[in-house]
Amino acid sequence: MTCEHINMGAYNLHIINTNTFKTVTIEVNFRRQVAKDEITKRALLKNVLLNSTKRYPTERELIIESENLYDLKLLSSSARMGNYTNLSFKMRFLNEKFSQEKMNKQSIEFLMDILFNPNIQNDAFDKNVVDKCKEKLEKSIKTLKDNKVKYTISKLLETIEDKPYSYNSFGYLEDLEKIDEKNLYNYYKDMLNNDLIDIFVVGDIDKTQIKDILKEHFQTRTFHKPKTDILVKELEISKKVNHYTEEDEVNQSQLTFLCTLNGLSDFERKYTIRVYNEILGGSSNSILFDTVREKNSYAYYVNSDQKSYDNILLIYSGIEPGNSEEVTKLIKKSLTDIEKGKISEEQINNAKETIISGIKATIDSPNGIINTYYAMILVNSDDVETRIENIKKVTKEDVIKLASKIHLHTTYLLEGVKDEDN
Repeated sequence: MTCEHINMGAYNLHIINTNTFKTVTIEVNFRRQVAKDEITKRALLKNVLLNSTKRYPTERELIIESENLYDLKLLSSSARMGNYTNLSFKMRFLNEKFSQEKMNKQSIEFLMDILFNPNIQNDAFDKNVVDKCKEKLEKSIKTLKDNKVKYTISKLLETIEDKPYSYNSFGYLEDLEKIDEKNLYNYYKDMLNNDLIDIFVVGDIDKTQIKDILKEHFQTRTFHKPKTDILVKELEISKKVNHYTEEDEVNQSQLTFLCTLNGLSDFERKYTIRVYNEILGGSSNSILFDTVREKNSYAYYVNSDQKSYDNILLIYSGIEPGNSEEVTKLIKKSLTDIEKGKISEEQINNAKETIISGIKATIDSPNGIINTYYAMILVNSDDVETRIENIKKVTKEDVIKLASKIHLHTTYLLEGVKDEDN
């Protein structure tokens, strides 16, 4: 497997040549500095573009054409990575070596048609398409509370004002009301001209053919685009932990913690924090799982998740109503125990083995390969071999030292309250 990075002027092309797969995968990423008032527009735009084009004005016609292209698969996603928001369009199709001649070109042109030839009427998107997609997005935003885990984490992060991770990634109803077919189209044009663009192609393909197709069809010519540091500024260490409580008619309470990461080195951010997190709450073998769930039966689940480029670490658990104080004490004790060195070499080695297995698995799929190379661009991540070797280098002393840089900042409790009427 080889990767060639090509500066195409207005965008960067990354061709990863491998004969491992019978398919070709193309991912087009648009990214810019995250802005709260743009989140809803981007969430809506990804669906509008995949719903209709000038050539295929209905969703049914798009589906029929994708089936004609040997059941081509197409999807979009919107996500945040540190200070960046990323809008992604991904396509997977059968390599023409296993179908018929010129199918690669036709498949790529289909994606270009979706991106650059939308269903525009009177300098605006089709109103019916926009309204239909707005209805779907509205339902998604309103049903966030149905997922109590995501809802509670979202409410916890909202308490930290003016940080990219405090924004609701699903979007906002008040912003959705302001969007129409005209201003969404204007935002789409702004995105094409001003977003940083990276295109990844994975498969057994002809590099020259791919370059020629994109030169002909990828219609953006803006060369100078603003860049920003992906790393979110650290939160100041809080002298007093902030506590928030919300009551809800649920059988299972949700207790979440936000911890700050302060003064991490590059090695700690890339490697040590991963080992620490795996030991703390990354799996069913973790300290939190063993302490809170197995030994004391206080939680249905308890996990931790490091967001190293947000400079935070999250701990979240589902517990019996009324057990929040006991669970809080155990979680605090677990954090303190690691800082005091109450971890074994076996725990360190098991964590490293799990992480290394995950790293190796990334190159087993086109998505994993793309994510690996995109991380190299965004955060200067190392290649797979170097990452594995550096994980092996993490020691118990490294983990203990890192633990002193992690500080509890805020807790949020969604407390279950029984409905007496029922």
